[in-house]
Amino acid sequence: MAHPLYTQSMTLTGKKFEDLVAIMAKLRSPDGCPWDREQTYRTITPHTLEEAHEVVEAIDREDFPGLCEELGDLLLQVLFYAQMATEEKRFSIDEVIDAISKKLIHRHPHVFGDTKVADSEEVLKQWEHLKQAEGKKSVLGGVPKALPALLKAYRIGEKTSRVGFDWSDAEGILEKVEEETRELYEAREQKDKAAIDHEYGDLLFTLANCGRFLELDPEGSLRRATERFENRFKWMEEEATRQNRTLKSLSPEEWNQLWDEAKQKT
Repeated sequence: MAHPLYTQSMTLTGKKFEDLVAIMAKLRSPDGCPWDREQTYRTITPHTLEEAHEVVEAIDREDFPGLCEELGDLLLQVLFYAQMATEEKRFSIDEVIDAISKKLIHRHPHVFGDTKVADSEEVLKQWEHLKQAEGKKSVLGGVPKALPALLKAYRIGEKTSRVGFDWSDAEGILEKVEEETRELYEAREQKDKAAIDHEYGDLLFTLANCGRFLELDPEGSLRRATERFENRFKWMEEEATRQNRTLKSLSPEEWNQLWDEAKQKT
């Protein structure tokens, strides 16, 4: 039997969710908002991507009040799609919730059933077996084609590792990084544009998967590295302005000196 406080909490959450669904339905109604009524699945898609990125940015900043707001914006995207589907009699938000609830229970027999697992790695392997039992023809079938390339490379390596196709340890993949780097040098020496593209791609793919062994998210690492570069370059711009210099007037030696200073200042 559920604890009374838990039951009360769930009742409040359910009422608030119902109110939010009703607000979305009102916005799309004939006497609602003209802009909301005009939207389609495709016109909302860019907003969904933007909101997802803003959630990630809030997490990177550890801005939890901001994260709360951004999660609300992202939830709105789900309700928007579901409301449009409801109007077209395709599916409702209830069916969306029902589908994910069933999937979570089915994919977690070690929680909702009698299956035993030793650790999270075993859980991931179990998931792949369950997906294949559900009819998925390939372990790569669940990787969206539209994922950003770096993230897609990471996810593909992650999935193939669950069925045993992987490097044995971090040293092995770091050696592969060195091998791919050498091959890129060789392709450049041959001045073969197609070979350069091939080897550069192989190096990027290997580096993306190197993150798994280092327990790093390559998207996050690259995002933070890019932000560091942006902050340092902006500092150099401001410093050049303070010196009444234009960036193009700087010599290579001055660029290097300014970059070293920027690394210390930012």
